Amino acid sequence: MKKSGLSPWLLAVLGALRARGAATVAVARRDWRRLAWHGGRAGLYASSAVGLVAVVGTLALWARPTWRADLASRVGPLLEAATGSANAASQGANGGMVARGTPSDSTMMAQAAQHVPSAAVLAAYIPNQRVAADARATKVLDTREQIAVADYLARRYRVAGDVTGNLVRAAYSTGKEVGLDPLLLLAVMAIESGFNPYAESTVGAQGLMQVMSKVHQDKLEYFGGPEAALHPLANIKVGALILKECIARGGSLAGGLRLYVGSTSAGDGGYGAKVLAERDRLRGVSMGRKVSPNEPQSPVIVSSAKPVAKPVSAGKSEDTAESAPSPAASTSAGKAASTGKLEADDSTAA
Repeated sequence: MKKSGLSPWLLAVLGALRARGAATVAVARRDWRRLAWHGGRAGLYASSAVGLVAVVGTLALWARPTWRADLASRVGPLLEAATGSANAASQGANGGMVARGTPSDSTMMAQAAQHVPSAAVLAAYIPNQRVAADARATKVLDTREQIAVADYLARRYRVAGDVTGNLVRAAYSTGKEVGLDPLLLLAVMAIESGFNPYAESTVGAQGLMQVMSKVHQDKLEYFGGPEAALHPLANIKVGALILKECIARGGSLAGGLRLYVGSTSAGDGGYGAKVLAERDRLRGVSMGRKVSPNEPQSPVIVSSAKPVAKPVSAGKSEDTAESAPSPAASTSAGKAASTGKLEADDSTAA
């Protein structure tokens, strides 16, 4: 049978198409290899850039506490809301049998505040006009600034960040109730106890503010009894009331701090200067300044070469015979109870 005349042409076309297809496949394979090589290089460069950005961001957050606080204040509520939603969803899906998540620090502080009365009632007996202007509550710091202060205190006194966060919030709520600068309260806590809520001196001063429970029984009874001296929030409130009374009696912030520490002489052994210096550091942190947490600041020891003749403080007098090795004891080693005149003053203030 004779072949058609078109067959060679068809065969030639098919051969050309086959050859072109093979060439196209070869080119595509070569281009794919080239693309994969360039893609790998691009991925390597992108990974290096991301790592560099992460390192630079970490160093920037470490060097700038205010940036870190701002980031925490923005991201923290989102994470807390997401975690709360996830817990609620898991509880609903399992018929309410799944245990709830751990409450946040703010929730725990709010629950504790419900069981501790407000100090505003007792503080109202001492008019704010009698308190020195530089000791009164002024500008209220926002959440970012409070986080920066808490972070600084945690690094300076080597205390857990959530603990200092709770104490900063407690100082601000108490300062609002009493009418005192919350940074002043934090500075007193730093010098008195180094933020140890269970500190106790050899003369009986207890807690964050080193309150003399034997002298200020009436105030402690208002907050639940003598055991309230070791309750952090109650101790801050009682200490703030005592400090406000001392400032009103002393006529100035320096005079009030001298009475608070229990000094009977013209000086206070440097106690007031250390408290004010600590408050200045906290103010600098709240304003975004870079303040070193390693500045030397040892707990104050009030001492005098002259014997103490008569205590005149609002619950704390000087005892020069001993100084304690620990921060809690050293800040209150010169503080003893005085029951005569001081109890009369406390009853007037309360």
